[in-house]
Amino acid sequence: MRVSLSRLSAAIQVPDHLKLVSQQLTLPMASGRCMIIGQPSFKYPIAVIPPPPEVAPLLAAIRSCDVRPFRIISYVEESGRAFNCSFFNDEAHMRGWIEWLSDNALTAGSQFHECVRSAMPEDEPLPTAETLLFGRGTDVLTDTRFGEYQVGMSISFSRQVPLGPDEYAEMCEVAASREFELRIARCMEERNVDYFGRLAMLEDPRAAAERGSPPALITALRYGSIDDARRGTAVVRERMGVELGRWFGGGHTSLLGTATQVLEL
Repeated sequence: MRVSLSRLSAAIQVPDHLKLVSQQLTLPMASGRCMIIGQPSFKYPIAVIPPPPEVAPLLAAIRSCDVRPFRIISYVEESGRAFNCSFFNDEAHMRGWIEWLSDNALTAGSQFHECVRSAMPEDEPLPTAETLLFGRGTDVLTDTRFGEYQVGMSISFSRQVPLGPDEYAEMCEVAASREFELRIARCMEERNVDYFGRLAMLEDPRAAAERGSPPALITALRYGSIDDARRGTAVVRERMGVELGRWFGGGHTSLLGTATQVLEL
């Protein structure tokens, strides 16, 4: 018997620890919007209200920046390092933002360099525009997220590069299909994993085409807790391993984080 995705979604209960604070976000991801995920670099979340005093000047400047993201979600990984996931109305704003941040905060001697420096471990160099990001999504492949986004939820981000054009074409077709999502949802339900859908995006297909290689796949799977994220990631690797191996080989990078604040700009 086929089980509808809506029925599986309705069967998943929101854990008690997520019912205290919630933030309704617009879903699904609108066409043309972009997302960047930063590397876990900071000692503590910096895109928060109220901001830490040492980074307050940077946050004030961000609010008046013409190319600022419209939303920044702060995450903390299990090591305690913090990182941001930022959303933009279009690719021009995303590229402009990375350039603005590099010129005004990441470059030594720039106006807000000390704000960023203070939030970094003392023995580590600041990221550059080239090393700042875990990944960037510019083209939406599928978005099955549902329900309210809640502080305390965890996300499993991954970045995987298809082995070639044939693998890329198959991945785009299968990974975006309703059947593939139903398989994931069934697996999560069987293992009692609180799963709230996934966002899958391609990383800059035009630039990848110019390099003669397929674009990376950026995914963000939403879970009820960090434990759910760990178990859910293992389930996906186990149950979808044949397809993932065929498309990507063994190579991928992943990042788990728990949401601490949603900042609307």
